[in-house]
Amino acid sequence: MKNSIINIDKRHKDILDILEKKEHMTTLELSEALDVSLSTIRRDLHLLEEKNDIIRKFGYCIFNYENKPDTEQSGPVRIKQALAQEASKYIHDYDTVFINSSSTAIKTVDYLHSEHLTIITNNLKINYATQNPEYNFVLTGGEMRFPKEALVGDVVINLLSSINADVCVVGCSGIDIENGVTTKFMNEATINEMMVQRTTRCKILVADHRKVGQTSKFKMADISAFDYLITDQFSSEEVLTKIQHMGVTVVQVT
Repeated sequence: MKNSIINIDKRHKDILDILEKKEHMTTLELSEALDVSLSTIRRDLHLLEEKNDIIRKFGYCIFNYENKPDTEQSGPVRIKQALAQEASKYIHDYDTVFINSSSTAIKTVDYLHSEHLTIITNNLKINYATQNPEYNFVLTGGEMRFPKEALVGDVVINLLSSINADVCVVGCSGIDIENGVTTKFMNEATINEMMVQRTTRCKILVADHRKVGQTSKFKMADISAFDYLITDQFSSEEVLTKIQHMGVTVVQVT
């Protein structure tokens, strides 16, 4: 039994190592790469998805960089930092700001230079963000969900329903012309939707190229609900053009 567990753990590590280096891989390709059966790989992928280590799409899977500790050498992390830095430019003195559970959105706090802000979030990673004594940080409360460190549930909804924010910075799992802005988790979709609806001035969607043109499980908003999409230079130009035609200002960072 011990050897079996060791073998499974090693195979899971091998799968993650392969996916981190590849853009995406199919179940068959992983099966051939590791010389194991398709049924074994399917079980492995199910467990890795449950742990939030990978993201499964139609016919393939990708490495979930959002669940990887940040390193300066990581390309996706550098892109997230660039998106967050750009988003920070739309936040003004004395603003109240919604930030959702997105690992990209929460990085915006590290680049803020405005004075006397109120930051309202259900993202527990706010504890690791740059702290400013002039800012008020408000955690929504609610049920804690790991490994993402997000707060969810009726407590969050009840608080948000009584607040109007000037700006929201929201991340997502997918942006698709037909299916809108989507997230992987049902209990976060309503929270994200409410943040967008309760924002009065500037609604910002931050998403790197891996999210653009993709659809996840639960819709949280139409694309047209946002004022800005901040993404990177590798996003599909065809999709971005269609998004601009919806009245959304697209900003690409390098």
